[in-house]
Amino acid sequence: MNIIQLTGTCAAGGGLTITGTNNVVGYVEKVVMDYDDGDAGADLTLTNEAVVSETILVVTNLGAADKTWYPRVSAVDGTDAGVFTNEQAAKNFVTGSFKAVIADGGNAKNFKFLIYVSDE
Repeated sequence: MNIIQLTGTCAAGGGLTITGTNNVVGYVEKVVMDYDDGDAGADLTLTNEAVVSETILVVTNLGAADKTWYPRVSAVDGTDAGVFTNEQAAKNFVTGSFKAVIADGGNAKNFKFLIYVSDE
């Protein structure tokens, strides 16, 4: 299991973009926010930056405590809602690096995310 860490400090306007330097191949098991001092109303968009940017997780109003998410994707991708019957969610398969974008994070506030990636 690989653990990718993304940390950063917001600019004066409360925005922050953290781009990871580690390229990984595997499945996202979970994402942990190790709460530091960011504003509770902050919003997170976590993406996998490969050939095409893919959204892994979007959370609004992060809160003021440690959090854990288990992001999943639909096992079937289609435009007909009927094709989603009885399908289990699948783990996100990723290749490349991660990028976390924070909005409304607060002036000079700190954020830390741990992304757990497995081989299976």
